[in-house]
Parts: sequence; structure tokens; C-alpha cells
Amino acid sequence: MPLDTRKRLDLEAWLNDLKRLGGQARTLSEKHESVQNLMALSDLQMLEEATKRIIVSLSKKALYGLSLSHERDVARLSAGLRPRGGLEPGITLPTRDSQTRGYGNPSDHGPISAQALVVGPEPGSSADGSNSDGIIGLTESMRRVHHLIAKAAACSLPVLIQGESGTGKELVARAIHQKSGRQERRFFSENCSALSESLLESELFGHVRGAFTGADRDRKGILELAHGGTLFLDEIGDMSIRMQSKLLRALQEREFRPVGGKETIRVDVRVISATNRGLSGLIKEGAFRVDLLYRINVITIDLPPLRDRKADIPALVSHFLDRISAESGFSRREFSTGALELLGGYEWPGNIRELENVVQRAVALSESERIDSEELPDRIRHLMITEEARDYSGAGKGGEQLMIEKALHNFEGDKTHAARYIGWSRPKLYRRMRHYAIPIQFGRAAPRSDH
Repeated sequence: MPLDTRKRLDLEAWLNDLKRLGGQARTLSEKHESVQNLMALSDLQMLEEATKRIIVSLSKKALYGLSLSHERDVARLSAGLRPRGGLEPGITLPTRDSQTRGYGNPSDHGPISAQALVVGPEPGSSADGSNSDGIIGLTESMRRVHHLIAKAAACSLPVLIQGESGTGKELVARAIHQKSGRQERRFFSENCSALSESLLESELFGHVRGAFTGADRDRKGILELAHGGTLFLDEIGDMSIRMQSKLLRALQEREFRPVGGKETIRVDVRVISATNRGLSGLIKEGAFRVDLLYRINVITIDLPPLRDRKADIPALVSHFLDRISAESGFSRREFSTGALELLGGYEWPGNIRELENVVQRAVALSESERIDSEELPDRIRHLMITEEARDYSGAGKGGEQLMIEKALHNFEGDKTHAARYIGWSRPKLYRRMRHYAIPIQFGRAAPRSDH
């Protein structure tokens, strides 16, 4: 029976969106016989992922010529309907907006991948760019992160958070949970790289009495305990292939069997995954299942390293100082201009976690309300020397001496400006210069000889 023209899928628009997604989606869009038959499992998985991404990225648009009434959308969403074979809830197609054009013209929409979303300021943000979730940032990359958090919280689709260690992946996962409709239920976090394969299996799926030596009673797994809530799987790239297979089945079927058990348990869990490794590279090495990647990577959030968002360092430092003051009882400290400049020049291989450690250390060591450069670790203070005179060498000198000499070089021997840059008084600068036997004329340009 021929399909009603009004309900027929706009295949050309769908193919154009697949091309914009790039990668395997583009390959699928160019395989017309596969698109028509859709017999291969990999094609079906790619179609599912591509369609979910497109739906998440659009709002108030008819999708490929198909439209649903607003009432039916709301009813499906509130009922929490879910498709067979996945933990995520049923996908509700966006409604047609009478004030906007149809979806038929692909030029009406820009690229829809997580990397390419361009966002504006988030409502409710404070001056430092933080929302109620405590995520700080005003740079463009962090504005995209805030936007994607809001998008992910509005649905229950799987999320993959990518970023280096210390960039705040779990904080983002918790923010998504707190902003979602599951916020009243529990949030569980599990580090896949911290446990052996057998222990991770027991932690996730639970076990029954007698399943293994020492199993003297039944024990519920995190998947069962997180029913109705959110499960955060950190470092999922370190999970073994066998565990990946078991997790994939649980995600597809929304059910699992405890270790040693015979009965299956059905669950409703929103899964958020994170990794600091390139999953595409692991797939090429045979260390990660491509079908699991399709299942967990519907919405991708890429967290930038701190070295790429140094403009956020002052706001982050202020946030840490407020928290330390509230938790420890210390009076609130302030960083001097010179100390902040040093923090901005450091590359931060440990990212935000390392910055927090440095701020905590500086607060503990400081003897006044003002934190100067001398309270910073040597690895950061060494940045004071970037330009040296021909006859000058910093070899064998400590961080504080290098800092003083750099400041004097910067201001051509002007003690007042050098002391202000470091965050000291002039008498303290003179005392430290005498301690290190730094000449009083250090940093001044050599007088020209008249010939």
C-alpha cells in the first residue's frame, strides 16, 4: 500500500543531514542501495545515531516533512515511552512551527554536531559564567558546553563527555542530572579503570548468593540501584571487551542478569559516559566496540583543556577562594596581579584539578590576605624568566630569585613597579635582593658611551 504523500519521509533532506554529520554518516548517505534496503545492522545503528543527533539539535521544526501534534508529543514525553532495545526514552519528533520554514532546505540549518553548535549566554548565568551547576566559564568553548548541558538535560538520550583528566567531566555529568527530569532520583558514578573486570561486573550488575567465593548474600548492582536515575561511567575506554559486550546488551534491552543469577531485571537508567582517550583510535586497535560507541555517543560534549581557556582562570581562582573560605574557616584571600599573571602563563597539564590544588596550597602557605607569587610552586614561578640579557643565566637559581630578576628585567630596574608586579612592598623587595646578592642596578640598561 503506497504511503500517504503527507507522511512520506523527505529522503533528500535526511541524506543532506547525514552528509553534514560527516564520517560514517556521510558514507551511509552515499550508499543509496543501503539507504533503500536498510538491511545491514551497522546501517541501522548509524541511522539511529544520526536521527537522534538531528532531533536533539532541532527545536520547533518539522522533521523531514513529518510532523506530530503538540498534544501527542507532550503525552508521549510525560508517559516516558521508550523504544524497544535501549535505555533512552522514546524520541519525540519536534512540532512544526507555523512561524518558521519547513525543513526541506538544508541550507536553513548549520552543522549540528556537538563541536559546531554556536550558542549565546545561558539564562541565569552569573558574571563569571557559572550557572547553578557550579561550572565556571565565559569563553566560547565553555558557552558551548553550557548549551549542550541544557540540551542533554532536556532529554534522556545517552551522553558521551570527552576531555583530558582534570577537566571536570563528572561535574558536567552531575549538572546534566540536576537539570534533568531525573533530578529527584539517585546519581551513581563508577570509574571503569579503577576496578578489575570481575569486580566491575559485580558492581554494575550485582550478584546472587553463591555466585563466587565470598558471595554470602545477594547484592544489588549499581544499574538496579540507579533505576529511574542516572549512571555515570567514567573512563569507559578502559573497560574490557567482554564487559563492553555485557554493557551493550543491558543498554539495548534495558535489562540484565546479576552475576550467577537466572532472572533478568528490567531497569530505566540514563547512562552518561566519559573518557580521556580517543575512542575512535581504540576502535581501530580492536580495544573498543563500534556498536557500543553508537549506543553511548548520541550527544557528545567535548571539554576544553584549561590551557585553551586561560581567560577563565581568574574566575576559577575566585570560585576556589570562595569555597576554601567557606569550608575551612580561613578568611578570604586575594591573588596579586603578578601571581595571577603567572597562573595565566602556565600550561596546566593537570587542568582544573591542578589549579585547585595550587590555590589550596597558596591559601595554606600565605601569611597575609594577599597571595603573592612567592606562595606559588617553583614550576610556575620559573615562568618569570622568559627574556634574559646576554650575560645573564638563570641556571642554578631558585624560583624566587628568578621571579625577582624577571620583574626587574621587565621594568628596567624600577623597584617600585617590580615590587608592585610581584605583590611585595619596596622594603621587602630590597631585603630579598640583598639575600640573593642581586645588584642594585640589576635590570637597568647599560649606559651608552659617547664616542
